[in-house]
Amino acid sequence: MKIIKAIIFLILVSATNAIAQTDSIAANTDTSYWDKGGLININFSQVDLTNWNGGGKSSISIGGLSNFKANYEKGKNAWSNRLDLAYGLLRQGENENPFIKTDDNIILTSRYSRQLKKRIFISGMVDFRTQFDEGLNEENEVISRFLAPGFLLANIGLTYRYKEIFSASFSPLSSKTTIVTDDSLSNAGAYGVEIGETTRFQGGINFSSSFQKDIWENVNLSTNLNMFADYEKLGNIDINWETALIFKINSFLSASYSTQLIYDDDIKSKEIVINEALGEFRYVPGIQFKSVMNIGLNIKIPY
Repeated sequence: MKIIKAIIFLILVSATNAIAQTDSIAANTDTSYWDKGGLININFSQVDLTNWNGGGKSSISIGGLSNFKANYEKGKNAWSNRLDLAYGLLRQGENENPFIKTDDNIILTSRYSRQLKKRIFISGMVDFRTQFDEGLNEENEVISRFLAPGFLLANIGLTYRYKEIFSASFSPLSSKTTIVTDDSLSNAGAYGVEIGETTRFQGGINFSSSFQKDIWENVNLSTNLNMFADYEKLGNIDINWETALIFKINSFLSASYSTQLIYDDDIKSKEIVINEALGEFRYVPGIQFKSVMNIGLNIKIPY
């Protein structure tokens, strides 16, 4: 079933590209102020062991990463849009073993900015994040699904931009909406929603920064930091920090190494033991960390 979802993911990416190209051809407007494009990375690996005395397990892994952009800039106005998709699967051992998920992201970001001074802009941003597929813990219990959770961040504030390299935004008017549409997770009060509720709204303060630059020939570094503090609990800061190194091998091949660090006071991700003899434990907020290395085929999509 999961391999079918991986195929659906690739079809979705291809369909998105086809629709965008059709719209671009059909539109009878001046597109000289638009910068559009996309990149798809597909990677696959297989290890097959038979009577291998060195030990180990056969494995198959498949993954896909993609990002699409549509940026508009004219005069004092700028509008940037980005869609990032990722999905990965791994199977170890015999064929009857199930595929397990290794990566899963849907991120859609849209920001409008109007220039006030040379490098100062007033801006509004909407950032939406969720995943394609269900996630399981070590006991094979479902702990996440599509829109469980989903996070919608919206803010208005000031942005400082230095060329295409660096930007930083401070938003005293910000909101975070957490969505949990799965009944079992909602009834458990997962991700900070009230028990039985499907959404939670928080008003607060947001700070975000972004840096992207070719640090060496064919090596690009990008890092994005987002911090949100609820007005009711300003001492508790939610952090999402993503960093990626992209190594261009040639026109069709590339390698990447990415990390993501998350801290959210409403997500109980760390287990602590209260009484080991009685088997008592509870979950508390903890730092979540993910690192992914990929080597694969690049498909560049110009518009």
